[in-house]
Amino acid sequence: MMSERQLLVTERDLGATIDMALNPRQIAPGFISRQAEIAGPVPLPPWFIDRCRQVYLSIPTDESAGHRLIGITSTSHGEGKTSLAIGMAMAVAADTQDPTLLVECDLEQPALSRLFGFQPRPGLSDWLEGAANLRIIRAAPLANLFLIPAGSPPSDPARMFYQLSDSKLMAELKPRFQNVIIDLPPMLNIAYSSLATKLADRIVLVARYGVTPIDDIEQSVFLLGRERLVGVVLNGTDYKTPEWLRRAF
Repeated sequence: MMSERQLLVTERDLGATIDMALNPRQIAPGFISRQAEIAGPVPLPPWFIDRCRQVYLSIPTDESAGHRLIGITSTSHGEGKTSLAIGMAMAVAADTQDPTLLVECDLEQPALSRLFGFQPRPGLSDWLEGAANLRIIRAAPLANLFLIPAGSPPSDPARMFYQLSDSKLMAELKPRFQNVIIDLPPMLNIAYSSLATKLADRIVLVARYGVTPIDDIEQSVFLLGRERLVGVVLNGTDYKTPEWLRRAF
């Protein structure tokens, strides 16, 4: 569990850090801020973004809550969950024009730094350890899309999720980001997967058409529970997906 000292370090000025990312300090004309970190863009094809749009539009939302908190998971790695998470975040940000955040919680096999083209560390795990400030990166070309990378691969991922549950991160993010998409770890063969999924209000399960065994899908649905699971997305149902995208995920 997180120590009292670590809690003080990780939660110190958390709200101010988020506010600074959303509203960076103005600088003199002709200069750029050394603190500004901009990633991307990831060249997802328009037809793929549109399919991701169809997914998020099909998810029931609680209008009284005032925000979306959607987790994307899969049965195992290689199903396409990260591509769906990126595409959904881009679609939601473009459609709503509201502050939108993509949080990388697949701590053992992160991919966002490679795809968006930024240094992988520090990130979420480093912040949880009290080793760095929370890192929020603006994702080009959308001015309202932001990323929190996973950071350094932890030696004990389960402990990281317990610390994340104890932290005030989600409580601080919800009022500031109307849309939060979480790239979760896969469900099977990972002891802490069910703990990780508790971060999201709604869960989308990704499976690869013609590849993922139906038994794996049924087991994942059982572990997730039907209360928060809003649907299963079959990925790879045709060959319009670019080769680089199929290899990446």
